Amino acid sequence: MKIALITGASQGIGAAITTLLNKNNIKVILVSRSKRKLKNFQMTLRNKKNSIIISKDLRTLSACKTLSKKFKKINYLINVAGATKGGQFLKLPDNLWNDGFDLKFKAAVRLTREFWPILKKNKGKVINIGGGAARNPSNTFMIGGAVNSALNNFSKALAMQGKMDKVSVSIIHPGMTLTSRLQGLLETESKIQKKSIKNILQKKCRGDRIKRPNYPEEIGKLVYKLIKDKKSNFKNLAIDGGKIKTLV
Repeated sequence: MKIALITGASQGIGAAITTLLNKNNIKVILVSRSKRKLKNFQMTLRNKKNSIIISKDLRTLSACKTLSKKFKKINYLINVAGATKGGQFLKLPDNLWNDGFDLKFKAAVRLTREFWPILKKNKGKVINIGGGAARNPSNTFMIGGAVNSALNNFSKALAMQGKMDKVSVSIIHPGMTLTSRLQGLLETESKIQKKSIKNILQKKCRGDRIKRPNYPEEIGKLVYKLIKDKKSNFKNLAIDGGKIKTLV
């Protein structure tokens, strides 16, 4: 049985990915900060016996090392964790920037580095979940844009190493996706712009030339498709309104 380790697995996109993989007989290792959320979510899985929950704060190197020591075999590493904060530039203190890079970027780098020998041995796959702000900068979402741009560059460079080591590396950039996190970001923008959430969402969809946001399940299906793809070529993909396009 193949094994996938998914970070940020207790909710949103991470939960959607986990649900689909578990449904398709892939053993899932769920990693998140909240043990309570992990336990509650695990109860919804079809194959609970093929799931393991681990509560870890991945902002630290020691937590990432602990995971690689605990799990000696994985086939897929899926880095999802990292909910960066939005807001006005002058009101974004260092701790928010540090938190964004520590969880979204550094955790992905550290986990990939720690698990690389195992993935190399198993000819595994690394799939990073970036974000639309990496390609569409926003003055109310600067941290997310910077972090996801860094993750995008890292993924491209890592794919070069992966080609030599027979480890497939891909990154997916979801546009707006209907999660609790999006709701929080829209509420922030609503306060800044003094407009309704509905108005802001409609404007964003028009700006991205899409009819609607993504559903988390659509990102889950794309991840599963990459897992099943036997080709090891680097994939840099965007998904907006459920529509997939390849990026350079």
